Amino acid sequence: MNYQALIYFKTVAELQHYTRAADALYISQPALSKAIHNLESELGTALFQKNGRNVELTRTGSLFYEYINRSLNEIDQGIAAVRREIEIERNTIFVSALYSLYAIYLPDKILAFRRLYPDCRFRMEYKYTSAVLKDVMQGRFELGVCSDFTPEGEFSCLEKHTLFQEPVELIVGKGHRLAGRQNIPVGELRDEHFIVWVRSKLGTNKLLADLCGRFGFEPNITAEAYNDYGVLSMVAMGEGIAIIPVHSGANTSNVVPISLDVDFPLTRDISLVWRKNEALSPMTAKFRDTLLSEHDWV
Repeated sequence: MNYQALIYFKTVAELQHYTRAADALYISQPALSKAIHNLESELGTALFQKNGRNVELTRTGSLFYEYINRSLNEIDQGIAAVRREIEIERNTIFVSALYSLYAIYLPDKILAFRRLYPDCRFRMEYKYTSAVLKDVMQGRFELGVCSDFTPEGEFSCLEKHTLFQEPVELIVGKGHRLAGRQNIPVGELRDEHFIVWVRSKLGTNKLLADLCGRFGFEPNITAEAYNDYGVLSMVAMGEGIAIIPVHSGANTSNVVPISLDVDFPLTRDISLVWRKNEALSPMTAKFRDTLLSEHDWV
C-alpha cells in the first residue's frame, strides 16, 4: 500500500467520479482504476460501488475514508510545518491579511521593515476576515491582519490589537435607483439586497449587521463574494448594494459611493492578531513589534 494510492482513493471518494478524479490528479482514468483495484485487492474488499454515472463509497470504503482522510491531513500538515520551519530559518514572515490591505498600509510597512532587515522575506496571502483568523488559529500563518471580531469562544486563543480604523461606505451600481442620492438614511435600505463577503458574523459583515440592527432590521443578504473585487463586480452588475472599505477601489466608474445619514463614524477596526502563549519566530516578532510600536495597544 503506497502513499500515492491513498491520495487516489481520497480523491475518488470526494469527487465520486473516476473521470473527474483522474483529471484532478493529472493521470489517465485506466491508471486510476487500476490503482483503486489494486488497493481493493490488497484490502480484500470493495471500496466503491456504482451509482448511475458516479461512484459512492461502500460501508467498508466509508470506514476506510475516515482514517485515510485524517492521516493524509496529518501528513499534509506535517509537510507544511517542516516547510514553514525551513522558511522561518530563512527569516520568512508569514502574514495573512485582508484584500483591501494589498494596496494600502501593508506595502509601506513591509518596505520600511525590509530597509531595516534586508535579509527578511514575506509570505503574504490576502483573504477575508474569517479566512485570516482560520489561518492564524491553524498555525498556517503567524500573523493576521483582519477586521472586526470578538476574541472570545473559538477565537479566545488569539491576541488582538487594533492598528487603525478604516472608513467604509455604501456603494450602489450606476443604474441603481439610489445612484443619484447624496445622503441616505439607513432605514431606507431595509428592503435592499446586500452583497457581502463569504457569509459570517465577522469583519465588514459584522459591521453591516450591527449598523442595520441599530435601525431595527436585518440586512437582506442575497449574494456572497470571496474578495473586494467580487463584491464590486456584483454591485456594478446590479445584483445588490454593499458596505465596503473606502480604499477597496470603489471609485470604479461602474459603482457610486453614497453617504449614509448617521451621527457616528462609519469605520471598521483593522487589527493585528497572533496566537496567545506561542512564541513567534524572531523576525516575525520584530515585525509585529514594529507595527505595534506605532499604535496604542487596546
